[in-house]
Amino acid sequence: MDRQMVCVLVLFFCVLISKPLIAASSAEDIAKRVQAYYQATQSFTGEFEQEVYFKRGNQVKISKGRVFYKKPALMRWEYQWPEELLIIIDGKGIYVYSPKDKQVMVFSLEHAFPSKATLDFLTGQGNLFKDFNFGPLEQLSQKEVALSLFPKDKNAQVQKIRLIVYSETGAIKEIWFWDALENLTKIKFFNIKRNVDIKSSIFSFKPPENVEIIRER
Repeated sequence: MDRQMVCVLVLFFCVLISKPLIAASSAEDIAKRVQAYYQATQSFTGEFEQEVYFKRGNQVKISKGRVFYKKPALMRWEYQWPEELLIIIDGKGIYVYSPKDKQVMVFSLEHAFPSKATLDFLTGQGNLFKDFNFGPLEQLSQKEVALSLFPKDKNAQVQKIRLIVYSETGAIKEIWFWDALENLTKIKFFNIKRNVDIKSSIFSFKPPENVEIIRER
C-alpha cells in the first residue's frame, strides 16, 4: 500500500459514519447531520471490505480487515485478507508494516498529509462545509440516493467522493472515492461500534526484529 492510499483511508473513514436520517430534501441537509454525528464520535471500531479499481491496466484489488479509531489522531487498520498488512497512526507518525515483505515504512503526519483537511479530520476538527462542495442528490432507486462531494483543497488526495445512502433511514451503504490518478476505491463497513472504550496501547507500534525500516525524509 502506498502513502496516497493511506492518506485517503484516514481522511474518508471519518466521513463514513452516518446516523439514521429523516428524509432529507437536499445535499446540505444530509451533510449537516453527518457533520454533527462526526463531531460526537470519539471512537470507532468495525470490519471493512475494500475494492480498488486501477484505471491503468484495468486491475481490481480486494481486501478485508478491521479498523479502530480514537480521537485525536489515533488509528489502526488491520488488513487480514488476501494478505496481512498493518497501518498504525499514533498521533505523531504513520507506520505501515508488511509481514510478507518484512518491511516497515515510517512517515510523519505532516509529510504524509499535505492537505490540511486530511489532518483536520484525523484530529477531530474536520468540517464538511468548509472542505467540500456538494453535488446534487441522485435517486438511485426507491430506497437509495447518492451524494457527491468535491474537495475544495487543491492538495486533496481525492478528486471526488460518492456516498450511497438508504433514503428511508439515511444510513450510508457505501463510500466511493477517486484519487488524483482516477483510480476508484469502494469501502463497505460492517459490525460498526461507536464510542466504545479502546485502549490507547493498540495504537503504539514497535517494529519486529529483523525487519527493514524505511523512513521517508
